[in-house]
Amino acid sequence: MLLLFLAGLLPFYGSAQPASRPPVQALAADTGVLDPSTEVEAAYLTLGRLNASSRRVADTEDVEQQLPVIEANLQTIYHNLTQYGNALNARQLLTFQILLKDMRHDLTTWRTTLTGSGRQLADMQQQLNQMGERLSRVAIAPATPGQAVLSQTLGSIRRKQARTSARVQQQHLGVSALQNRVSGNYVHLLELEDNVAVALRQLGQRSRQPDAEPLPRASATDAGEQAKISQLVSQLYADQRQLLTYYFHQHGGGWGWMLAIGGLFFGWVYRNFRRADQVAPETALDQQALTHLRPWPVAGTLVVVLTLAPFFDLQAPAGYIDLLQFLLLATLTFHLARSWPRPLYGRWLLFTGLFFGLSYAYAVPLPGPGLRWLTLALHLAAAALGAVWARRLRPGPELAWFVGPVLWLSVALHLAAATANGVGYLGVAKLISGAAIYGVLQIIALSTFIRLITQALHLQMQRSRLASGASARFNFDLIERQLHTLLSGVVLVLWLVVFLTNLNLFSTLYGVVHYLLTTPFQVGSATFSLLNLVLSGGIVFLTFQVQQYVGYFFGEADDEFQSNQERKGSKMLVIRLVVFATGFLLAVLVSGLPLDKIALVFGALSVGIGLGLQGIVNNLVSGVILIFERPFQVGDYIEVAGKTGRVKDIGIRSSKLISMAGSEIIMPNGDLLAGHVINWTLSNNHMRVELDLKLAPNTDLERARQLISEEVLSNRSALQQLPPEILLRGINGQVYDLKVLFWINNIRQEQLIKSEILASIHKRLTEEGILLN
Repeated sequence: MLLLFLAGLLPFYGSAQPASRPPVQALAADTGVLDPSTEVEAAYLTLGRLNASSRRVADTEDVEQQLPVIEANLQTIYHNLTQYGNALNARQLLTFQILLKDMRHDLTTWRTTLTGSGRQLADMQQQLNQMGERLSRVAIAPATPGQAVLSQTLGSIRRKQARTSARVQQQHLGVSALQNRVSGNYVHLLELEDNVAVALRQLGQRSRQPDAEPLPRASATDAGEQAKISQLVSQLYADQRQLLTYYFHQHGGGWGWMLAIGGLFFGWVYRNFRRADQVAPETALDQQALTHLRPWPVAGTLVVVLTLAPFFDLQAPAGYIDLLQFLLLATLTFHLARSWPRPLYGRWLLFTGLFFGLSYAYAVPLPGPGLRWLTLALHLAAAALGAVWARRLRPGPELAWFVGPVLWLSVALHLAAATANGVGYLGVAKLISGAAIYGVLQIIALSTFIRLITQALHLQMQRSRLASGASARFNFDLIERQLHTLLSGVVLVLWLVVFLTNLNLFSTLYGVVHYLLTTPFQVGSATFSLLNLVLSGGIVFLTFQVQQYVGYFFGEADDEFQSNQERKGSKMLVIRLVVFATGFLLAVLVSGLPLDKIALVFGALSVGIGLGLQGIVNNLVSGVILIFERPFQVGDYIEVAGKTGRVKDIGIRSSKLISMAGSEIIMPNGDLLAGHVINWTLSNNHMRVELDLKLAPNTDLERARQLISEEVLSNRSALQQLPPEILLRGINGQVYDLKVLFWINNIRQEQLIKSEILASIHKRLTEEGILLN
């Protein structure tokens, strides 16, 4: 309609209208006269914008879908607090606290969003009302065809304005009603948070008193009470499943990270097995060193994922933690069946049975005397198993050294739980028992995790060495000890976090540590915290460790004595420099120091360099130059400053050579760059060697030369393109002094080839009756 109006308006008003028109509001304010065409056009555009905006602003479908879920969860928590009261334990109350925190975040976000939406809809309603007033003042007498079209268009826009105004008003009412509903649930949530806090305080007070009769005086509950308890347990577990579903919906991102980690580990191991099988037969791998890995590492990947899963959310609900522990126990039972010896795996099966037995015993809120006696027997059995296991434990390929202390700790905790159960402190007994049994499970899982990582690195090194032509079997013990020491520190910290979480002490200790680490300190004009220093120092330490171990991923070994090792480029040095530079920059960024202060430090450092660190800087810069100039590579045989050896490593500050005697020569990069370097293997591995022979004076020299030449060329390491040179150096009446010069194709086997050729020459000449003096 508007297009028809504009088309009809052009013959009448096209030449008379100005090129630009002032805003409608300005015309009304200045003259009080409303131009009909301008008002119609402005109203049409405004209505289109308001229609689109109102639909977007009033779109509350997500809130309307998710709010009933939160309302149901709030009702469930309210029902548990009011109906079951004293039957709730600390883990269930903490679960309520965690979920209420998540729901409070959602409700707060919705309140803010709905408040803004209501404000925008109110503004739209005001604009529509003002538009209606302005359109009511527009009058058009349809004297001409163009004015008739304009009059029809104006009527259509008035009707559209009325409909839009009614719809926006309805949307505003709907948003306001939803906002009131959200606010009501928010108030209800705050009340529940207070109730949960009160329940936790009351539980703490009750934990100081026995919550049941001492075991010798405990009386059995009647059938009616047992039925109530069974119904209570069923309802509690149904409520826990409902709340756990909400938790999974809210925290699905953690599983994404876990799946990513699992995919990376699976792909890493699978690819190395496949590449190793392509390069050499599978028997070339050291299978005895890969007891925890398989070509399809499904079980190992699940162990890695489930072991790390609790650390993605340290404040997860109890049901989620129980589910992870059950899955981890099942996965370890399957994985260790193929990795552990039978006696050790038998103890694991006993532990699994005790795990399920204690989990079932403490699932009942108010156990009777029979179940309590059974629980006491299970605690004593778990303590006995832990003691026997710890006494017979020998740190080795199956379990790490730190498993033993945790087993002894579990023995003490099980005995304490048995005592608490006997005197009637069932809540305390359950808490201690859970920490003990979960602690053993987690420490064994972490020990297996270390074995999986170290063996995966071992597999990586074997595959890299097979690809480079070296033997896949080598002494991995030194590397494993270094890596095990590094990972053990990380594992102990992770285990301690989980252990304190199971004892419900982590949040308290975390608050104290967080306060100590984040409290700002001021030294002069610089402000920093202990957290900045810890992070900066940790990044520096991690940087040095990574640049030290990164070479192992490419098949490097500290005890390398392979004579046929291929030459390698300087990529290791480049990688180490990148790691070092990245770590240094990250350490500077997290240190919390202002950049201008860091500039001052670098200024002072430059003065130090000018005074006494020229040599170190020279070596560092020389290392960078060696990367790009590449006068030699790893594996080359070089001679510098009277030292000869094979290049083992090109470092940032210095490089290492291995002499023929096996000693390691550490040469500063500055000396390598500034001195005269003789590279025997720069373009090839050829080398001319020499043998001295002494023959009897009555020997046929021509025949001897022919035999010697045949024996030299018969050796596969001698170059066939260059025939040997056999020179007569002198005759002293007793012997002919001969020098045999020939080329070999592998400088790394010089002495071995000379020995083989000399032995064959002696055998051949002896057979021909020619004697060597």
